[in-house]
Amino acid sequence: MIANAESQQRVAVVGSGMAGLVTAHLLSQDGRRRYSVKVFESGNTLSLDSASVSIPNAAGTSSDRVDLPMRAFAGGFYSNLRSMYDYLGIQYQSQPFLFEFAQSKAPYYAHASNLHQLPARPTGTSLISHLCEVLYLAACYVYFSLCCFFIVPRRGETLQEYVDRTWTPERFVTYYVLPLISGVTTCPHNLLLEFPASDLTEYKKRTHGAPHYTVTEGVRGAQDRLAKGLSYELNAAITAVEPYEKGVRLSWKTLDGQIRTEMFDKVVLAVAPNVVGQVFEPLRHSMACVPTALVESVVHTDYTVLNCGHEESANHDSAAQLIHLNTTTSGEHKTESHHVQPCGAIVTTCPFSDMKPSQITHSAKFTRVLRSPQSQRIVNSIFGLDQLRYGEEKSVPQWRSGDDNVFLVGGWCWDGMVLLEGCVVSAMRVADALGVEVPWRQHKNTM
Repeated sequence: MIANAESQQRVAVVGSGMAGLVTAHLLSQDGRRRYSVKVFESGNTLSLDSASVSIPNAAGTSSDRVDLPMRAFAGGFYSNLRSMYDYLGIQYQSQPFLFEFAQSKAPYYAHASNLHQLPARPTGTSLISHLCEVLYLAACYVYFSLCCFFIVPRRGETLQEYVDRTWTPERFVTYYVLPLISGVTTCPHNLLLEFPASDLTEYKKRTHGAPHYTVTEGVRGAQDRLAKGLSYELNAAITAVEPYEKGVRLSWKTLDGQIRTEMFDKVVLAVAPNVVGQVFEPLRHSMACVPTALVESVVHTDYTVLNCGHEESANHDSAAQLIHLNTTTSGEHKTESHHVQPCGAIVTTCPFSDMKPSQITHSAKFTRVLRSPQSQRIVNSIFGLDQLRYGEEKSVPQWRSGDDNVFLVGGWCWDGMVLLEGCVVSAMRVADALGVEVPWRQHKNTM
């Protein structure tokens, strides 16, 4: 039976990133038309593609869309994201990457994704030293991979505790594992070492040997398809989400400073945990325990950040995209990643190197949700995961997603790395709770 407009349940989706748009798309496509969906966004445009920028290609014949933050994904980890892209007709292609490791800009090793080429010898390194380094890294890599597959992290064990327990060589962890994962998670090494060890071991197991992909038209194509036909309100900064007996009252501030309110049957919060805590009283204390960090990405053409200024470092492999991971030890170990785009622009995330202002095209800041054993327990409790493990622990909230007709979605709303796959999984979870079919769950992968 198809519901008429008067009997439809009104659903507000707060946030228009990947999680918010996927949730809104699924509910609006309900075969029984039971939900009337409205998306609220605090910015002046939908946020999934809001930080991205178009850059003319080298020939000047067209423009390439440069995503901020970087949106490459590995096949084995992003199974639901890939299925959704296939269903929506979003084109993506396998993309080899060349990871160049450097300390204070001086490269010390280059690693090709899935070993599609032999490692290049850094300038100034003797052949014998290079071969010794390759053999050392090969032995460490095999050992660490075996640990990830066969040594299960303990409950509440951090990455630091895990690598200590497994006797993983410190040099390998500091100069190879952490820069790579820091490039994915965009956080300093000391914070990354406080992540649950299970995040890294599961990511390693699911991406081992899997190809990397990039979306042909950037996330703008995904945003256009997901937002098609949706009703949304921009410049609406949510100030309060208040449950009542017959619905949820949503309050927001408009661009001219006025406060508006509206009642909805259900509200989906697709925002960072710090925002959830600000607007939703039942989770105020718990969300304060979920760490976040403000991360910056810069689009520029200052090649001095690569290999002491040699632009040729971007051309090790014409088929591969270069990611230059520059680590500094000043104060604490941290890594900035420089992703050289096909159009010649560079995307630098978590920058600390000096860049010429005249060569900066665009910059953006975004909230990165971090992980810790404590936040893992909180999130798993909210989503009813591992209840036998956590039971009635006082350190975790008793509120569950869906209580009070309020749901949470986002890359942080699952037990894993805070990445786009979590956005899709959490949106699918809301669809399941509301009895809406997820069409791509049955869609066969044809790539």
